[in-house]
Amino acid sequence: MFTPTTITIFYALCGAIILWMLVRIIRKRRNNQSVEQQPEEMVATPEKESYSPSAASTSTTPATWEHRQLFRTDSKELEGAEQNLPHIEAGEVPSMGTDDYVFGSATPALSEMMPESEGRRAQTKKELQAAGYYQPHALQNFSAIRYVSILGTLLFFGVLLIISPERFEIPILLGMLLVPILVWAVPFLFVSGQASDRRSEIEQGIPDMLDMLNMCVSQGMTVPHALKKIIGELGKVYPALAQELKIVMEQASIGTFTQALSNFSKRIDVPEVHSFSALLIQTDQMGTDVTSALQEYSDNMRESLQQRADEKANKATFKLLFPTVFCLMPAIYIFLLGPAIVELSDFFHSGGRDSLNSTTDLFQQVGTQQ
Repeated sequence: MFTPTTITIFYALCGAIILWMLVRIIRKRRNNQSVEQQPEEMVATPEKESYSPSAASTSTTPATWEHRQLFRTDSKELEGAEQNLPHIEAGEVPSMGTDDYVFGSATPALSEMMPESEGRRAQTKKELQAAGYYQPHALQNFSAIRYVSILGTLLFFGVLLIISPERFEIPILLGMLLVPILVWAVPFLFVSGQASDRRSEIEQGIPDMLDMLNMCVSQGMTVPHALKKIIGELGKVYPALAQELKIVMEQASIGTFTQALSNFSKRIDVPEVHSFSALLIQTDQMGTDVTSALQEYSDNMRESLQQRADEKANKATFKLLFPTVFCLMPAIYIFLLGPAIVELSDFFHSGGRDSLNSTTDLFQQVGTQQ
């Protein structure tokens, strides 16, 4: 049913995969042990200077409240301490809950086995956030699902290779090579498509959001209160934009409204979002009139969207040229020339060729007589 060469290739692939997994696990454990065994740096604490009335009286500086140093801080020490602090992202903070793990406690280990660089992981994380996946372990779940899918595909084709006849060995081997590549690429393409659709929805909803925000602000409401007011109305038509604005308000309640808008601009890579966040940040910092700025910005945005729509309409003519030539024109030719071709075929099959030959002979005889 199967040759020894096929069995050898299959077991070699399985052995290589298992060996690669073991090497990754060993490297990860060594890195964790080296981090745990690294000695902590001893930070020398400066000696505290005690303040005594006698010392203050003997000093040349007058003992007034302006010259008394209640809190002594060294600027160099503070700068060094700030440099030693690591930069922590929101997703790097350990979460106590593990309910969102797809494969339970095995999800982190499975996600680490997925061969991806740090840049690729950062790009995947950004696409997941743009697609609306804000779970604490969304990146780990995504990597674990891809790894399990690839491993399951290899095992499926391996079993199929063992139980199938010899004539199906080459197609199965090709499937073993090509299908895992598709399984690796399709989830990322799916998430990228969702992120693109979500960005388009947010882009379409910003003009309506600006109009509603302008109406609320013109009636005396502040920008944060106006955003809270319009979130419920936007959720019925533009749920993605309403979700992002809700995140902005939650971050603003914890930190500052300016930082929340800056994070909103970083999450959603849309030019309208960047300009909207910059506008609100500028009005908040400079203290300018929000109503007139929103009205002018809304008009400019609608004009830019109209120009962009006209540009897409002009490009559509060129894009429709090739489908028209390769898809529509052959159908038109078949529709117009089909009946004539059928009639000519019937004519030749019903003795039309003999009549043409006799007519040709008749013309030749007439020509010779003349």
